[in-house]
Amino acid sequence: MKNLVNSLTTYMALSPDMVARQRVNQWLRSRPCRPCTEWYIYHWTPPAVPRPLPQPLIDFVYQQLHAYSGLEIGCILPSDRLVDDLAFPAVCWFDWSITLCEDFYDTFDLDISEYFDETQLYTCADLVNFLNQQLEAEQG
Repeated sequence: MKNLVNSLTTYMALSPDMVARQRVNQWLRSRPCRPCTEWYIYHWTPPAVPRPLPQPLIDFVYQQLHAYSGLEIGCILPSDRLVDDLAFPAVCWFDWSITLCEDFYDTFDLDISEYFDETQLYTCADLVNFLNQQLEAEQG
């Protein structure tokens, strides 16, 4: 019985906070929700950024961040803060950053696990730009 209680306690501590997720999604619903292609054009191509980011990267971010967080990514702005606005540590499974590195490797054949530190990324744009820099460094 003690093991069952400990397992449930651990599971609850490591799993997403559904109340926080609901609260963030409710806040995001006050904005337009853009499908992936529109989100890409609106936020990740000029004039929003100096040069367009690779669409496969933005497709990856859009799909994977939703899978990790359950948030409506099409409502997220590049300036949204991962912790303060989007409550990423609360709305995601505890290992979302490890899973991101694994999925990035599976998608782009590039291991970023040695360089990825989610505590150094403050906004959605910081995360996207970090991933883009990793792709550019590999191509360079």
